[in-house]
Amino acid sequence: MNFVYKNWAKAGIGIAVIILIFIFFIQKNKLPLLEKFILLNIAFLMLHQAEEYVYHGGFKDYFNQKLYNPFGFLKNKLTDAGIIWVNVVLGWGMNIFVYIFLKNNPIAVMIMIVILFYNGILHFFLAFKTQEYNPGLITGAILFLPFGFYSYYKVNLNQMISTTDLAAILVFSIFVTLVIPVIIFLTREKRHK
Repeated sequence: MNFVYKNWAKAGIGIAVIILIFIFFIQKNKLPLLEKFILLNIAFLMLHQAEEYVYHGGFKDYFNQKLYNPFGFLKNKLTDAGIIWVNVVLGWGMNIFVYIFLKNNPIAVMIMIVILFYNGILHFFLAFKTQEYNPGLITGAILFLPFGFYSYYKVNLNQMISTTDLAAILVFSIFVTLVIPVIIFLTREKRHK
């Protein structure tokens, strides 16, 4: 399992590059808008995870040393198992599921995009609060936030979602985002007495 813990984010870089080559050089302008959006979302997620776990490689340490609070909301340290469950099982898994089964559903695609948009906002909020860089901040700023605004603009322009749909997207995205601390709790290191 140590091999997976050490290499999953590196594999994501390669997969992201393949996805981007597929979108921009193989398919060019042939992909339907929603399919292109969900593929971009997957690639952007993987590049973001590379910033968190490969390039700076320190999100786990950053979380455990600077965010962990034994008496607060973040009262469980991040473990390697938690990282896999949050990033690969939940992150990659939900996006791949939407790509395979729901890529023509604007609500499902936008939920995936908005989850990453929230992630970008959280990285910005954290940087503002601490007045320092946190692993994931750069890709959150240059990928997640602009892509969230742009994709909403395009689906709205093409009248693919209604105001009611947008409300459902925002609420469901918050719900899924709140699953992350639950996963961190479930995969926490158990203290032996």
